[in-house]
Amino acid sequence: MSVVTIREYGVLFPDDVDTTAVKKDIDSRVISKTAWDWLLKETGADAHKFLVRPFRRSGLLCLQVMNYVGVITTPCGCQIEVLPKIYAGDSSAKGELELGRDKLYTMLCSIGSLPFKTFHQASLKLFEKPLPEVLIHQFLMDTRKLIKQGIRNDYVALREEAPFLRGKLQLAAQVRQPVARQHLFQIEHDEFLPDRAENRLIHSALIAVSKYSKTNSNKRLANELLFMFDEIPISRNKKMDFSKWQLKDRSMVHYRPLKRWCELVLNQQSPFSLAGDSSGLSFLFPMNVLFEKYVAVVLRKQLSDGYELEEQVASKHLVEKFGEFGKQKFQLKPDLVIKKKEEDISSVLDTKWKRVDENDEASKYGVSQSDMYQMFAYGKKYLNDGKGSLFLIYPESEKFQAALPVFRFEEGLNLWVVPFKWSTLKGEEGYVEFGSTSSEFIEQNKQEKHSMRPH
Repeated sequence: MSVVTIREYGVLFPDDVDTTAVKKDIDSRVISKTAWDWLLKETGADAHKFLVRPFRRSGLLCLQVMNYVGVITTPCGCQIEVLPKIYAGDSSAKGELELGRDKLYTMLCSIGSLPFKTFHQASLKLFEKPLPEVLIHQFLMDTRKLIKQGIRNDYVALREEAPFLRGKLQLAAQVRQPVARQHLFQIEHDEFLPDRAENRLIHSALIAVSKYSKTNSNKRLANELLFMFDEIPISRNKKMDFSKWQLKDRSMVHYRPLKRWCELVLNQQSPFSLAGDSSGLSFLFPMNVLFEKYVAVVLRKQLSDGYELEEQVASKHLVEKFGEFGKQKFQLKPDLVIKKKEEDISSVLDTKWKRVDENDEASKYGVSQSDMYQMFAYGKKYLNDGKGSLFLIYPESEKFQAALPVFRFEEGLNLWVVPFKWSTLKGEEGYVEFGSTSSEFIEQNKQEKHSMRPH
């Protein structure tokens, strides 16, 4: 199985064309023709048309990866790892890829999409491995921890034929016994065994990752753990076994992190699983949604006491009355709003996973006109008397390091375009850089003990 790592909006070429004129870097890769053909075919299906799109570069037809991050596994076994385009601060390809993986893990961990844990210094070398291998490693480590804490048993009803009575005699089955087998008893009894739904699913997931993994360390650890589950059967009905997973039982608390891993590995509840005959680990996250949720988590930690943040508020409409019955039309749903507890909204914020150039005033810095219209509508509808502060939050890049000059819609209604700053330390969250803006809640934060930057 080949593993190809590329960043979002990078391009993929088939290996049957001459790509000598194409620069090979982290945004331009070559994959097998079979994998390329499968991706091209998938772009024609409505459910997958956002994965890639046909594109031309240097006169050659290629496929451009869209703004979804994660792993695509093709039926031929090619794994395509798609990483977010994160500002690295240095121009080395290795540094940019490692930072992209690190920030993707941090975001997934923060928003709770997957049960990631903070990586210790001894595990930082994992960031050099492809995304699937790190996922597999974390699943295996969680499984090893579960084994140390103890595999739970449960009473299992067994029916068997035995030369002695034990449990309950099955009268109907006993009556039908042939004369030559009258000395044997048809019995039913309970035994305390590890054959329970949770263990069957974990065993199935271990078998799956042992096949997916291509690194010796992961394969060796998977085989060691499989030995511990050797007497436990695999799951024959995964949907039913997931429904039987005990989440409220206190004795099963240490099993909880494994449920999401099993759902991901067994394709029961992944963020996005590819359809088709792909037999590998495939999942994708929409980067714009991931960024929005991550900013909300980080910003909630930045706010001082007395302020609260709400997500996806949808209480206002652009048209309050429409038609003879006065129906509302065109719902307005800003990503984030900030308000003092039990008071009106003081600020409206929207996140955009787009590029901004703080030096390109002629092109309006890259801020789209539709975004400006959208923010103006939010301000007029959600802020008290249409007065207050609006914020557009874009990711930090080499061309966007500080807040743009204030955009004044009208007296008392201002918009700031501010960067989300990425932490340069692995495993650490970033922060929203508000700069010298004069929003009421930011001025309050500056005067209180809580810093706008996380401690």
